[in-house]
Amino acid sequence: MAVLFSTVYFACNKLEEYDNRPIILEGSYYLLQNEQGEDTTLVLKFTFTDGDGNVGLSTSDTSAPFDTNVKIDYFEKIDGIFTKILIPGTTDTLNFNSRIKEFGSRTSTKAEVEVKVNISVVLADTVKFDYYILDKDLNKSNTISTGTIVLN
Repeated sequence: MAVLFSTVYFACNKLEEYDNRPIILEGSYYLLQNEQGEDTTLVLKFTFTDGDGNVGLSTSDTSAPFDTNVKIDYFEKIDGIFTKILIPGTTDTLNFNSRIKEFGSRTSTKAEVEVKVNISVVLADTVKFDYYILDKDLNKSNTISTGTIVLN
């Protein structure tokens, strides 16, 4: 299983009222490469709103279901169809789940986040990722897709 790294950047705006369920407003991504030109890191960048500001995990949040709050499903293009990949010897699918750190706001929040995902273990050349976030009440946001990514 890949080791995950995440970096979070928040840009909080004036107080507005939002739904208590987190909502991802827009998402994009970019890739980072190593010195050999191989894609090694996927950076998911997205903006979300949360009406009660309870998105984010503290350092003491380590047990399920509060061990991750960014759920990232991984798909490989096989024979023209995007397919979730099973972890060998299990019925679990490969994922790159990560964390958004707690940022102290318990009020209506709009924030921009970047999550770094180590994809150096990915062997496929054509992939996609679907992702959503959970708040502390386990409210699930909408799901965003990266669309097709061709890796170097």
